[in-house]
Amino acid sequence: RAHRPGQLTTPPADMASPILRFINAHHVLNTMLILAYPAWFRAWARVTFPDSLDALELWEKQCGISCAVILLVRGLRSESLDQFVSTVFFYCKAVGAPLAYFADPLDPNGPGGRCVAVYLALLLILHLFVGHPTHDWLPSKIVALTPRSFEDDVMSDKESEESAKASGKWKKVEWLVLFYANHDARSSHVAPTFAKISREYATDGLRFAKLDVARWPATARRMNIDVEAIGRDAVVPTIMLISGGETRLRLPEVYDDGTRVKFPVQRMRRVDIVNGFGLEERHAKTRPKDQDAKKRD
Repeated sequence: RAHRPGQLTTPPADMASPILRFINAHHVLNTMLILAYPAWFRAWARVTFPDSLDALELWEKQCGISCAVILLVRGLRSESLDQFVSTVFFYCKAVGAPLAYFADPLDPNGPGGRCVAVYLALLLILHLFVGHPTHDWLPSKIVALTPRSFEDDVMSDKESEESAKASGKWKKVEWLVLFYANHDARSSHVAPTFAKISREYATDGLRFAKLDVARWPATARRMNIDVEAIGRDAVVPTIMLISGGETRLRLPEVYDDGTRVKFPVQRMRRVDIVNGFGLEERHAKTRPKDQDAKKRD
């Protein structure tokens, strides 16, 4: 079922298994491409070039050890399991290209390079037509925003707040908003973490929301989010704590011109989000009081 902006994303809780979120086209097809080398390319080389297996095995050992060391280092720096799996896919696919070539090297006296040509073609098709999963089905207490609902619900002006206070009907509401892009890998990585945090910390006074900046770039520009920045300068995804129409905190932080603050390094692990926005304290202040506490009051 398609998810519509303005609705809470609250699918059945039995779909929340960490394993299920990796069963999708992106993860399954990437796994199949990585396994294509030992299952097909190497088996083909064993039959076609039996005399060259020693050289191929040497390359396999060198590439395998290098890949394992890199993944060990990158794994320690990963912000989430989703990011680590994505890193594994990237380096394993990168290693697969030279190994596919050495399984069928170019030969001046005859055909060659067939394996690597097929491998690169499959890699290109996968890159162009299979995007990162959006994780919209994950159980959460996140409101999907449009520019209109963002203005009406989140960026309430101070005048309406002051008039509501005067009438005695005002209740302070803080919004933790994830600005993401469906095509962006890091947005896909942080989505499960943000969904889980929303289930644990959302209250009437602390609400969670998300807005697709690729779909609505004008709103991103208004919030000083450069959707075109890439690499270490990328600021998508961004999480902001908004209250009374003003941004109180944001991760990652940016300068006035919108460029990302690089030092100290700002990460989006669960601990960074919870501690950086003080969610424990905010949740304790805004959660409903139990009956015993009400009696004591």
